[in-house]
Amino acid sequence: MGVSCAYCEDKPVTVNEKEIEKAISLKSREEALASREKDLAAREKNIYTLQKEVDEKLEQISRLQKDIESKLEEIKQEQDQSFRNLIKVYSSMSATKLAPLLNQMTDENVARILRAMKTDQVAQIMPKIDSDKAVRVSRLLGRFQ
Repeated sequence: MGVSCAYCEDKPVTVNEKEIEKAISLKSREEALASREKDLAAREKNIYTLQKEVDEKLEQISRLQKDIESKLEEIKQEQDQSFRNLIKVYSSMSATKLAPLLNQMTDENVARILRAMKTDQVAQIMPKIDSDKAVRVSRLLGRFQ
């Protein structure tokens, strides 16, 4: 049994030129769109790869920064201990012997050393230091740091 259908007859399909141009234009647009999608997918992959590399570099930098901070802290502690030891040595010296050493140092270093010493020791040392240097160091000692 066959199905009868008025629309199902074998008729030749007719297509005009305008429809052919539209079909060609659509096909061209589809190809261009497919090409753009392919380019976008490649770019997304590139961006993802670059982002991953950047994230890895940032982690590496962060680890290096922590290492540097840790090493700087160790160095600071060593310097602080060395400075404390130096102050002990200077504190045990007489003002007459210490003054010539201080005269050869920078004003800032002398001020730092004298700040770490007891007031009565500083009072004995200051008159023994070169008078111009004593004035400059006194000004530095008067500043808070």
